[in-house]
Amino acid sequence: MSIYLYEAYNKNNEIIKGNYEASSKEEMVEYLSKRYLTPISIEDISKNVKNKGLLSIDLFSSIGSTDIMFLVRNLATTIKAGLSIVESLDILKKDTKNKLMQKILEKSQAMVINGQSFSSSFGEYKNLFPPIFFGMIKAGEVSGNLSKKLGELAVYFSKENTLRNRVKSALTYPIILLIASTIVVSLMLIFVLPKLATSFVASNIQLPLITRFFLAVSKILTWSFTADLIVIGLLIWFFTYFRTTKIGKKFFFYIISHLPVADDLIKKIALVRFSRTFGSLIGSGLSVIEALSISAESIDNHNYTIAIEKTIEDIKNGIPISVALGKFPKLFPNLLISLITVGEKTGSLEEILITFSDFYDEEVDNKLKELASILEPVLLLIMGFMIGAIAISIIVPIYQLVGHFV
Repeated sequence: MSIYLYEAYNKNNEIIKGNYEASSKEEMVEYLSKRYLTPISIEDISKNVKNKGLLSIDLFSSIGSTDIMFLVRNLATTIKAGLSIVESLDILKKDTKNKLMQKILEKSQAMVINGQSFSSSFGEYKNLFPPIFFGMIKAGEVSGNLSKKLGELAVYFSKENTLRNRVKSALTYPIILLIASTIVVSLMLIFVLPKLATSFVASNIQLPLITRFFLAVSKILTWSFTADLIVIGLLIWFFTYFRTTKIGKKFFFYIISHLPVADDLIKKIALVRFSRTFGSLIGSGLSVIEALSISAESIDNHNYTIAIEKTIEDIKNGIPISVALGKFPKLFPNLLISLITVGEKTGSLEEILITFSDFYDEEVDNKLKELASILEPVLLLIMGFMIGAIAISIIVPIYQLVGHFV
């Protein structure tokens, strides 16, 4: 399919400009004739737009949630001030320091100038922007109140960014502890134990089980540093790339969801994202089906995604939202179902969902504090146990060695 920019006469001999996606010029002519338009020119703009791709972008460039938040907020401000989309994109393009974002804005501006809608000009970057970004912008274009919807979207991203930062900050210290303990234990096994092992073996003393165990681990680690580097590389790949795949997400979700406290925390985070996304999209004028579809993509939780997809099928068959969601009591609490029931009856579903998301935001914060309070002492105990065990495995043979010579 290609995007064609056309100029044509209507019944009143007025020149109409626009764009349409078609497989060929013949299909484009047929499209115009059905609308009683006489074509003046038809130009395929897909190639021109695609040639302005992202080939020259630094491979290490990326777009984070903060970049998207500032993009939406600044767009809302400039459009509200009376600037056109093209003028706003030009200002933001010059101001941004992110090369990838700069290229995207440049390409988007070119497509808007050529007659594309603002939402469709970002269509090629669905892997870089969340689904709600496109849903809210499309709703703003249809309603004719783009600046308002961009402002609401900026608030949404601000809250989402705050939630993400709270999760990161709560887990930062435990992760540092885990990495530090791993490094300390690895250094002792690689550099300290091998040097002492020679003395232990030469003395012909009976080594305790714990010492023999750590010596075996030490031999494995020092057998080949090339193999160690390969293992480290695989672990980095496992925790960076693999977890972004569908299988990886399911695997990590299964592991994390079976950890104490974490299961309830994950559930509450999913509920915050669902209620906030669904409420924002409903308020933007999207249909329930569209809003739920985008929410299912945005929630980033396999169990909730499946439940919402089944809910969509039920709603298509005429079942109310509250009843359809109520089929999953383990995922959607009675409080939320009751509130949605009230919202359906009173027509205040948007306000109720946003209020619920704000309430559960506090619950997430409490759960994060609880998780951090549990993880920190547990990791400290594990770290102390491991270092203590290695220390004992070294000290006991030394005492035996001293006693042997005395």
